[in-house]
Order: sequence, then C-alpha cells, then structure tokens
Amino acid sequence: MDLEYCADAIALYEGKLVLVERLGFPKGFAFPGGRRDRVGGGELFESVEDCAKREFQEETGLALVVDGVLGTYDAPNRDPRGPKISTVVYGTASGTMRSEPGKTQVFLMAPDEVDLHKDMFAFDHYSILKDWQEQKGKLYK
Repeated sequence: MDLEYCADAIALYEGKLVLVERLGFPKGFAFPGGRRDRVGGGELFESVEDCAKREFQEETGLALVVDGVLGTYDAPNRDPRGPKISTVVYGTASGTMRSEPGKTQVFLMAPDEVDLHKDMFAFDHYSILKDWQEQKGKLYK
C-alpha cells in the first residue's frame, strides 16, 4: 500500500470543536480532513492549507480559516487503512454546517468534553486533540 499525504483540521465554530462521526471503516469521531490531491495530475501535491480547507468544506459545509499548523503525525500504525502522514492545521470555521451523506455526520463538541469521549475517536485523533489543547487551545480562550 502506498504512503498517502493528508491534511486534517482542528477548528472551532462558535467556541466548539467541529468534528465528524465517520460512518464507514474505521468508525469513530475524527477531524475533517483527507488526502492531498496532486496538482494538475503531476508529481506535486496541493498545499496542506489548501487541502485542509477543501476537505473541511467537503465534509462539513463550513469555510475554514487556518490560523496555524499544529504538527505532522506519522506513526506507522496510526491509520488501519494503511500508511498515512498527516499535517494538522488549526483555525476557525464559519458558515452553515451540513454532513456528507453516507460518509460522515458533523457535530460540535465543547473542548472540555473531549476526555469524556476519548475512546470514541478514530485513528490517533484523541491524542492529537490533547496536543492541540496543550499547545494551541489556550489561544482561543
């Protein structure tokens, strides 16, 4: 299986985290995000920021303003579908929420509720959220 480069977004909408519940494998709560597309079918990939904004809008209906980059996550078994390297951005969202039919259900979670649902997160997204809370979350308080 080929290595995939991805971008994920941690965003606040009206003071709450924008998350999706994945309806397919692997199920669970996750950040909106996905694979970085190749530009013009060539060897270059779209930027992390462009990918995060595109995927965020596709999965939630919301516009994303990126405030910064949290980090890159590349643990070997972080995704059961295969090897993925994801750069996680953080920012704020606006607009009208809508789910991606058959794929995800969008919902909001207060940042202080994350620990109550830690076993319900897909991938390594719970530990990434903890990183965000420690490193960047205080920017939004």
